[in-house]
Amino acid sequence: MSITKYSKHLLTASRYSRSSLRLPSPVDTPPPSRTASTTAMSLSNTAKTLKTPFVGAFQMLSDPILTEHYANLGFGAVLIDQQHGLLDERTAFECVQRLEKFPSCFSIIRVCDNTTALISRALDAGACGIIAPMINNVDDAKRLVEQCRYAPVGKRSWGPTRALITDAGTEQANNYVKVFAMIETAEAIKNLDSILDLEGLDGAFVGPSDLSISLGVAPSGSPTDPTVVAAIKKVLKGCQARGKLSLLYCGDKERARASLAEGWSGVFPGADIGWMMAAAKEFADVIKN
Repeated sequence: MSITKYSKHLLTASRYSRSSLRLPSPVDTPPPSRTASTTAMSLSNTAKTLKTPFVGAFQMLSDPILTEHYANLGFGAVLIDQQHGLLDERTAFECVQRLEKFPSCFSIIRVCDNTTALISRALDAGACGIIAPMINNVDDAKRLVEQCRYAPVGKRSWGPTRALITDAGTEQANNYVKVFAMIETAEAIKNLDSILDLEGLDGAFVGPSDLSISLGVAPSGSPTDPTVVAAIKKVLKGCQARGKLSLLYCGDKERARASLAEGWSGVFPGADIGWMMAAAKEFADVIKN
């Protein structure tokens, strides 16, 4: 498959986000300030804000070059997936670093477990946001938040390796890092209010496939079962009522468009491995056509 064809496919997936997500041009963007111990590129991560609404790229393929292309195409965030994706830790961290030069693209790592080791290392490597899977109750959510925040609001240990180059102190780090609880079980829906009420949690990310399974329905990225749809809407309304960010994985572009219209803060229309397979299938089908 040609790289040109794949790039065009990604451009199609992100084009409808351009109206709300605009990459600054060199003409109208002033150069960032420098200090003796920081560089223009390293400043971008601590200065970033997650602008909403946005369309995000869900990266499962382990190549940092793809990360750069997603940012350049105009995606508002790249979710670097260490839970189900094919990225080892070193590759995931390099993906984060490649986003430093894109001030309008937010780096989020989905760790594979809600543990101190995984979360602290991702943040020390410079990630702007963390998503932890299977947050089922307020204790799970509290454990997540504590590992993402320095004292007095959390228990994060000091040791920012890549992040150290930015000169960000504990207060600044507490402010710019975004923390998301993944809501994907019936138990999490039952405990949703207490999870979302937790101070320091910036929002929720809904995984519709696991949520469907937990509710006794076949997995789907764009579920239509009334019970699952109602649970997903409950998360949206809960986030909106508290002024928190609501993120949703969507199975396709149409569902992503509809979700943005419903008021979701950010949507992820499929994953890049699916985009690649869809583009490659056109070539595989040449002989059939």
